[in-house]
Amino acid sequence: MLKKIKKKRALLVALAVCLQVSPWAYAEETVPDFALETIVITDSKLVGEGEATKVTSLNIKDKIDAGQINSITDLLQDVPGITVTTSPQGGTTVTLRGVSGDRVLVAINGNVIDSQGPIMRGRALEWDSLPVSNVKKIEIIRGASSAQYGGTLGGVINIVTTDTPGENKTYLKSSFGSYGDRKTSISNQGTTDNRKISWSVSADKKESDGFYRNNFKDSDDINLNLTYRFTDNQRLSVAITDSHREEGTLVGNNANPNNINGWNPHYPTVPIAPSNNMAPAQQYLDGSFREFDTRNYSVNYYEGNWKLGLYKNVQDRTDHLRTLKSTSISTMTTENTGYNWQQSRQLGNHKLTFGLDSRELKYKTTTSRFETELNGYYIQDNWQMDDRVLLGLGLRYDHFEADNTLTSTNYADKSKVSPKLNVTYKLASNESVYASASQVFKAPPLSEFSKWASNYFATGSDNYNKYVNDNYGGDASKFTLSDWQKKMGVLDTESGMAYELGWQKQFDDRFGAKVTGFYYDIDNYVTSYMGGSINSQPPPYNLGNAKIHGLEWTNDYQFSKNLGLIFSYTTQNGKKSGDRFDPTGTKLDSIPKGTVNLGLRYNDYQGFRAALDGQRIKPARNTKTDSYTVFNLGMSYTMKKDQTVALAVNNLFDTDYEQTDGFPMPGRNYSLSYQIGF
Repeated sequence: MLKKIKKKRALLVALAVCLQVSPWAYAEETVPDFALETIVITDSKLVGEGEATKVTSLNIKDKIDAGQINSITDLLQDVPGITVTTSPQGGTTVTLRGVSGDRVLVAINGNVIDSQGPIMRGRALEWDSLPVSNVKKIEIIRGASSAQYGGTLGGVINIVTTDTPGENKTYLKSSFGSYGDRKTSISNQGTTDNRKISWSVSADKKESDGFYRNNFKDSDDINLNLTYRFTDNQRLSVAITDSHREEGTLVGNNANPNNINGWNPHYPTVPIAPSNNMAPAQQYLDGSFREFDTRNYSVNYYEGNWKLGLYKNVQDRTDHLRTLKSTSISTMTTENTGYNWQQSRQLGNHKLTFGLDSRELKYKTTTSRFETELNGYYIQDNWQMDDRVLLGLGLRYDHFEADNTLTSTNYADKSKVSPKLNVTYKLASNESVYASASQVFKAPPLSEFSKWASNYFATGSDNYNKYVNDNYGGDASKFTLSDWQKKMGVLDTESGMAYELGWQKQFDDRFGAKVTGFYYDIDNYVTSYMGGSINSQPPPYNLGNAKIHGLEWTNDYQFSKNLGLIFSYTTQNGKKSGDRFDPTGTKLDSIPKGTVNLGLRYNDYQGFRAALDGQRIKPARNTKTDSYTVFNLGMSYTMKKDQTVALAVNNLFDTDYEQTDGFPMPGRNYSLSYQIGF
């Protein structure tokens, strides 16, 4: 089946290329990505996007970097509706509108990096391996309202890299901070005299002793962006990222006699790894570590109002796990490949955008091989009905397959047509209301099929134990893999509807407000048991139905040209029905309860800038952690000759909190950096 699809895709690409020679009369403009609500974090103030698309901006330069910006997620923490959490072993997770990271699409220049989901004590997505040094802007499309992107429920995070860096310049930067954090980077950017070729290249070296025991980090990254302009509206861009990272694997550090690592008072007390009930012979020892080798390649061609993107992302991971008896070495490879083509046409008040989107994800270890593929075709009509009404009509067709290529087993072969409707009504020049209704089609990530196909049991789950007691007299050894799969059934794709309703108003030059409510009604919602360890592998299954609703509220106020305030509040909740292992339960406990963000920005336009950011997090109900509030302070001063000194104080008030049960987060910590440009 996959071979047939690949042949079909090749024909479609050839057709797409042939269409470019047709004598259509297009306006010379960039292809629009219509979305009801797009939040754009930019490197400069956003202008000219049009109020009807409800675009707001946050200046990346306001995120004062004193060495603490190591990942894209460091730029996302203040965005309403986004929750960023860090597990000591599981990496960084981003949720949008309360749904998990594998339900949020991440793209670089429109090229989607499919999430494998958490697997082999891994992450849904390796955020640390995404380029951060040459980010131009980050586009965030909430919900499932965009026909361009399929396979999402929470929304899309599109990272746009710099293609016109401006003046020729070299930057050298060095920073150091708490827990042995050290970072050095050098970058060069420029454009040739004839404006034909632009480039941005950077190299970064990062080291850290780590806050936890044996949790060191050592990474080297190289990023290259190269753009060649054939004409003013015709260009070819190439982006290459090569990253190598070594990361210490967490080990136990406590006074428990069963902990063979013992207790080191220089590190916080944490449970035994990989889980608290592991026998001594199975526990990880000091010196265990992981290696990540990540390569991202992409080619994007733009010509007026059409574009073609080709990309490949490969990550090789090797785990070196020391135990009492031996050191085991295991490897896994994840490979994302894909292409997308998009074209638009202006017909009076209608702007038609149509295209195709194809993605393939492969995962392999020495004992397993899985492959998923999504092929999507879409059309979007952005219709400016009159001066007040903007109507978006979209239609997307998706075909999804999942295969165990080692056993030649097909797990999923699903297709769906998903209509989209968006409308914005301008009440006045400075005020508008908006609404959307979108069909949802979301396939489980590759990791869920891998877990379903393996003999994973959440023995710490009360519901699981009850099932074993009722059906097998408490003898879990009789509950075989085939019994589990029969009980659960093959994983199905999620489908349903996503709605939102909102209002925004710019009261004057100083004060603006926006309120958005959202509601998801999803059948076959994929869930899993939450294990008692950060390394557990909970088995997945489909709920009958899940309903998620929430509210996002954002205000900004400019006290003066030097001082501004931003405030946002997000709350969300979820209910479930049709849970075979929890038939009386009604709460969808995996949804974070909400966040509050408060930011104060100062810029005297003479070199000194400061930012105070506070965040209040209410975690999901199925976690054992409490709510917490953290404030971070950043200050920088730019001197003559393009020299900048910056200081950051994170967890300013030394709050005691946890994001993972049993693992305290760092207290007050510091970072100092120096940058010079020449």
